[in-house]
Amino acid sequence: MSTLPPPPPPPSDGQGGAQQGSVPPPPPATASAPADVPAPPENDAAEPTTAAETLEEAIKNDGPEILATPESTGKDGVNRCTRCGASEVSYNDQTETFRCLFCRFEWSERSLDEQMGLSTGIESLSGKVISTAAQDIETDEALVTLKCTGCGAEVIVNTDDSLHAKCHWCKHVLSLNNRIPNGAVPDGILPFTVTKEQAMASIQAFVDDRKMFASPAFAASFTAENVRGVYLPYMTVDGNISARLDGQGEVLTKKVRRDDETIYYGDRYAVTRHVDVLVDDLVVETSESKANLNSPVSTNNIVNSILPFDVKEMVRFNANYLTGYTSERRDMNIDAAEKYAANHFATISRGMVAGSVMKYNRGVRWESEHVWIHGSRWVSVLLPVWLYGYEEKRGGETITHYLAVNGRTGETMGSVPISRKKLFAVAFGTAAAISVITWPMAIVALAFGF
Repeated sequence: MSTLPPPPPPPSDGQGGAQQGSVPPPPPATASAPADVPAPPENDAAEPTTAAETLEEAIKNDGPEILATPESTGKDGVNRCTRCGASEVSYNDQTETFRCLFCRFEWSERSLDEQMGLSTGIESLSGKVISTAAQDIETDEALVTLKCTGCGAEVIVNTDDSLHAKCHWCKHVLSLNNRIPNGAVPDGILPFTVTKEQAMASIQAFVDDRKMFASPAFAASFTAENVRGVYLPYMTVDGNISARLDGQGEVLTKKVRRDDETIYYGDRYAVTRHVDVLVDDLVVETSESKANLNSPVSTNNIVNSILPFDVKEMVRFNANYLTGYTSERRDMNIDAAEKYAANHFATISRGMVAGSVMKYNRGVRWESEHVWIHGSRWVSVLLPVWLYGYEEKRGGETITHYLAVNGRTGETMGSVPISRKKLFAVAFGTAAAISVITWPMAIVALAFGF
């Protein structure tokens, strides 16, 4: 038993025990105690490895298995009514149904999860399984030529701007619904259910709560009506993984108060945990600019703060869902997105073992994390977000602040530029008010010798 200085590196033999003084008994063995944790795999106690490095080594095979995405009901070209064949088809956000403007027939799409069985077979995943539209991007070319099935004319679609185009001869609306090699068309899409009016109200309330410290330029220019609906590119990832965590845990035995300080006594143990985890529908960014959460020029992390999305409800992609909205095409392949998935897998693993280390009441510090990916499944999807952007000039640099609303749940988060002058004024005023109260009290105390 001893006082607890900063912990040294864990013992090389991985056995639990006090690091100083006599060896104390371990905490009582319960369902969550170290004694009940399964033995880790053999030959895995080498040098500490980061989750991202292990993931890259863990999925090496001759090539990924391709999971065929069901063909969209709206094939490339004219979208037709499933009953009468008319091409005048619209999508209703509120009812989440398609409607034929000729015969008035309405229908909805089955979820992609149901069509492809994406909630099943995770425990048997081996290697890498990739859906049709999640394959590597082959070209940056944005122009795609469609042949109108109404009159036979060729129509060019600029996929940087839209996946729709109107035939200049017969006026049919042509749509891209199946995979093209530039990453513009995903496997699935999660349609908007939150209306623009609801998003405007959420963003307005968010800004109103923070206007006291907002910069004057932002407050003067802010208009909730400028919020825009955008579909952002993501991947959903299923994972059959195992993880091992090594670190040190501390158990407090007593604390003693001496003069003006408190001395803590405790024991330190080497701690190892091994878990098997099935991960279902992890969401990973596939837009390089949004995946950089530490960007010095924009508040990209805001978009992640409005997760989660109910991706079980995503449907097969159809360009009709994009009417009235914009979309971004993905510019990251799975090889680039894997490191983000690895970090999420490691975080999930830490959460899974948290309950088994409660006996260490001084906490556990994990110093080495190993993640093994036995199998993974990747599906490309567009997710709905209402976005408001504001560019702030600061010290010769431009910083883009985002306010975002989840297009399914209405969850709202944002970054409001702060006026440092207002903040300083409030801080100075608060300090002055406190001084007005405390100084007379201090003077009276000195005068009467308190």
